[in-house]
Amino acid sequence: MGAGLVGRVAEVVALDELRAAAAHGSGAVALLTGEAGIGKTAVVEESVSRAAAAGVVVLAGRADPDEGAPAFWPWLRLLDSDVDGLDPSLLSLADAGESASAARFRAMRDVVSALAAAAASAPLVLVLEDLHWADPASIALLTALSREVATTRILVLGTSRTELDLPDATVLPLRPWDVPAVAAYLDRLGDTPAHGTWAPVVHELGGGNPLYTREVGRLLAREGRLARPAGDIDLPDGLRRLVARRTAHLTPACRELLGVASAVGAEVDATVLDLGDLAPAIEAGVLVDDPWAPARLRFAHELVRQACYAGMTRDARIRAHALIADALADAGAGPIEIARHRVRAAADPESRRLAAEACVAAARHATGELDHGEAVHWLTRALENAPSHDIRLERAGAAYRDGRLDLAVSDCEAIVDEVGAPAALVIRGLGGLGSVLAPALIRLCERALALDLGEADRAQVLAQYAFLIAEMHDAGRAEPISREAMELASRSGHPGALVAAIHARHELLDPMDSVDEVLELARRGVELAGPSGRPDAELWSRTWLLDARLCLGDLAEFDAECTRLAELVDRLGWPVARWHLLRARAARAMLAGRFAEAAATAVEARDLALRAQDTSAGLLLQAFQSGLALLTGETLHWPDDLAAMTMRFPGVPIGVTQLARIAMEMGEREIAAEHVAQMRGILPRLPVDGRRPFIVLSAGEVAAWVGDLELAAECYRLGLRYADLYLNSMSACFGSASRLLGVIAAALGEPAAGEHFSAAVAMEERLGSAPFVALSQITYARFLRPDDHRAARVLAGRALATARRLGMPAIAAEAAALAGDDQLTAREREIAALVAQGLSNRAIADRLVLSERTVETHVRSILRKLGLTGRADLRGETQYQH
Repeated sequence: MGAGLVGRVAEVVALDELRAAAAHGSGAVALLTGEAGIGKTAVVEESVSRAAAAGVVVLAGRADPDEGAPAFWPWLRLLDSDVDGLDPSLLSLADAGESASAARFRAMRDVVSALAAAAASAPLVLVLEDLHWADPASIALLTALSREVATTRILVLGTSRTELDLPDATVLPLRPWDVPAVAAYLDRLGDTPAHGTWAPVVHELGGGNPLYTREVGRLLAREGRLARPAGDIDLPDGLRRLVARRTAHLTPACRELLGVASAVGAEVDATVLDLGDLAPAIEAGVLVDDPWAPARLRFAHELVRQACYAGMTRDARIRAHALIADALADAGAGPIEIARHRVRAAADPESRRLAAEACVAAARHATGELDHGEAVHWLTRALENAPSHDIRLERAGAAYRDGRLDLAVSDCEAIVDEVGAPAALVIRGLGGLGSVLAPALIRLCERALALDLGEADRAQVLAQYAFLIAEMHDAGRAEPISREAMELASRSGHPGALVAAIHARHELLDPMDSVDEVLELARRGVELAGPSGRPDAELWSRTWLLDARLCLGDLAEFDAECTRLAELVDRLGWPVARWHLLRARAARAMLAGRFAEAAATAVEARDLALRAQDTSAGLLLQAFQSGLALLTGETLHWPDDLAAMTMRFPGVPIGVTQLARIAMEMGEREIAAEHVAQMRGILPRLPVDGRRPFIVLSAGEVAAWVGDLELAAECYRLGLRYADLYLNSMSACFGSASRLLGVIAAALGEPAAGEHFSAAVAMEERLGSAPFVALSQITYARFLRPDDHRAARVLAGRALATARRLGMPAIAAEAAALAGDDQLTAREREIAALVAQGLSNRAIADRLVLSERTVETHVRSILRKLGLTGRADLRGETQYQH
């Protein structure tokens, strides 16, 4: 064991064993964890020394705590080696034609493959220190390597103050030294053993932290006190003063150079910044030279660097950061690293101007890397140094892309009277009943329209204004504003104005009744996205195309469009874009019968939108879950938030209809009837927009269920236009409109009911959505049973097979009863009837004079044959209550 290592025998032995296993092809990841100064680096150095003595190649990298470090920084350092096949260029993301995420994935795979190939020739030990400061990309690469390291000749040795989420890693937590370990360390500092009274005193003072213990021990050794009994130690507060004493013998020039070095960061690259002679600081143990990179120096510990930095005067710090920024700029360093030092050197008008310029450059670099949160950070720094409307507008855009809508709105409100249209147009495509931002966005438009705007700008603001008003359920007011926007946009020929006008026009369409126009608007939106410089135009257009393909039942084109949207999401990196992609994937999973995936993806979409402060996402999730419950039979809960929203905005058609539908699905006839009654006054003034199909068909179905045949008849008349389409969208899927029309027609006694049901089955079969095929079959079978029992049994039998396969217990139970093919024995039917009445296994056993275990076995068999998930699904099933 190395002479300088104290109390870490178990950890070093464990690392030796892991290294030996790696040499034989069973690689591993080991993570040393513990607080600052606990001795992680000392254990690493001992392990590396033993590995080098065994002829193992060691590569090392270290994370940097400062905000200027680029992605993959420790890996870039590690790969900068003489090993064949390893080079920092493996992590280059500059590959034209790739999305950011695809380029990153490719680079990580290249590194993992290159390391495995290099280790095939000779075992490798990869040292990654200070991973608690590592960027997410570096941790992702470590995670990727950890999944494949077990079959390689690689030992990865990492250090971190905190545990990392690496399930396959061997974690070796380092604890503080105990009193005997402190005593062992103190004994090594002098020619004779330390007096036995010192160990408990030093242990109490430093808490067993090796760094503090070393500093106190070295101080006592220099003062020659260790051989005498312990006494009072006139120590200053904390480590900073200890470091000051440790560096007191250095020349003032060397201490000044140390201050500049501490301002650079954890490491100093001598090829960028020539600090002169720092050899005395290295000899004092304040700085450490890196044997794998002689041009770089690092502080012995981050706390040492902080102590040196804290010891500088304000003026010295400012001068140091200005010097570093100039050197980095001359060396062509990254804009974020330069900005970090420019900000810390900003003390007068000229330096604040330079800081603001550097921060804007850093923000634009971050935007290019799709890191919109980092862009907001640097634009905020820029505003602190040089407030301007242009920078604030740029920050509003970055905040919008990052999903921080409150900051974006605040910035726009502060400058709209000065900059006009651009401030009113930052946040696009959001609004509606559930959005708390809609009123603020409307006010932004009104303030901009009060200014003297050019034709193109006025067209764009009018279009935004019309969109928001329509989203707030006032289509009558929005329609003429939208028309004016389109006229101005067409006259101006401005691509951005045309995009905005198209968006407003789409908001005032019934997409099922005008699906061809929707497709054309979407085509134009995609086409204009490039010329207008409006990537959001392509985003909205792709979402319209997705909904249109669901409405038409074209799943092949829907899947292709999902792929295009995913590529766009990768390019943009916007939370709102990913939200739409998740909604699309949830709808597709529902149509395919992957119910658990659909539910989980819909919740993920909701959570993402809520983080971006779009409160309407919660209402959209309820709509999606309502459609899903049609298939799964899951019990819905009364949505208090939607009910409260509807009370706050009384008479809003979509809210009233959704509550009526949920009440019907919960079996609450009186509540459903109350909401249906409200629809009587709403239906005559129902606006023509994207909500109309759902409102008309759902209100008609609920009206038929509660017996309001007059309203049902009116909904049936209005809904006939949708007969050949699907009431499916990314918001919710309810299947063929013909099935809903058939339900309404059956309640009205319309002869066309059977034709609607037959068409619905054919449509769902053509679509290829097995869950909705089963739903249409069972609905049709229910209608046929009184007059054509044989046909009903055939349809129910088909529905039963699908429902059991996909896990649709409610449909499976009804289908089994209608098909007369539930496969239950006489005893099972008897027990099923008692379960349906709510009896427990014990009560059934007593009544039938059976053992409770026998009843339990029968119940499991019944549930399996009927495709049910639990005994609760049997309760209330009247077909077994005989």
